[in-house]
Amino acid sequence: MGEQALRLLFVGADVADIALLRKLLLRAMGEGASHVSQVFSTLEALERLIHADYDLILLDDRLDDRHIMARELGRHHKVIPIIYLTSKNHLKNVTEGAGCGLSDYLARSELNEFKLSRILRCVLCARKREEASRRAEDQVRKLSRAVEQSADLVIITDRHGTIEYVNPAFEDLTGYTPDEVLGHKPSLLKSGEQNSSFYKDLWDTILAGKVFRGVLINRKKNGTLFHAEKTITPVRDGSGKITHFISNDRDVTERHNLEAQLRQAQIMDAIGHLAGGVAHDFNNLLMVISSYAELALDSLTPEHSLHRNICEILHAARRAADLTRQLLAFSRTQAQSLRLLDLNEVVQDLGRILPRLIRED
Repeated sequence: MGEQALRLLFVGADVADIALLRKLLLRAMGEGASHVSQVFSTLEALERLIHADYDLILLDDRLDDRHIMARELGRHHKVIPIIYLTSKNHLKNVTEGAGCGLSDYLARSELNEFKLSRILRCVLCARKREEASRRAEDQVRKLSRAVEQSADLVIITDRHGTIEYVNPAFEDLTGYTPDEVLGHKPSLLKSGEQNSSFYKDLWDTILAGKVFRGVLINRKKNGTLFHAEKTITPVRDGSGKITHFISNDRDVTERHNLEAQLRQAQIMDAIGHLAGGVAHDFNNLLMVISSYAELALDSLTPEHSLHRNICEILHAARRAADLTRQLLAFSRTQAQSLRLLDLNEVVQDLGRILPRLIRED
């Protein structure tokens, strides 16, 4: 027990027994190496164990309710070895106790410090093994619950890629039940978005014992595509041989859609800047066209054959100016001002230009 004193609980009313035990423990283990407490009934012992921990219980086999102890300890998941202190004419109690949590027994007539020391070592070693086994079982249960309750998809396959386990999150996302995928390959999720070289690189990586990381586009049972951030880790046995693969998939479809929207917004922003620059240059050209058209119109009488053509040039220049203002507004380089429009006038202006732009066919 290291530097800590061995804590024993004696359950019995015989004062001679407790005195003998303390004397033998002092001889076997030395001063301060052990501490013995006494209670007089099984119920009192159970009450004591609620508030204190003990390494070993010594139980007088003459108690009528002696078998309750082991059952109650098991019900409360306590791993404490129990040793019966018995007499030769009570050996039948040892047989009865074997099925009720008995670890060993000591006969009063044969009790000495050497036998007590030996049986204590054996019982405590057995307790350590049982505690280690329970800790390992608890660890396995924790890992199992963590995988079962994980929000990410967990897939376990053998070395050849045959699915042996999927967690509930797999069914929630893909729509496939465990019965539909166990014994099959993960290729049932293929969407066709990845080429064969992608999967070759994946298998080359994991068969070499390395971890694969990548984003795949897979297909659900209902045909919907989803983006999965996948990590595949090889699992090795004691000799270092790869026996299984664990795939952890995280659904990143929403993140992918948000990134696509961001990219589109960036593209539109770049187009806006480009449109603004073009609009400024185009506006300068329109000013020249409009100025010369107005000068030409001033030198012509309304009856002149070119007067109507010059007017059309001016109208087209004004419409182009309106277009440049729209481009500048789109690029956010010009403040927008709302105004009322005469739809009849807009349609009439379009009616003049559309016949020239649209061919008969």
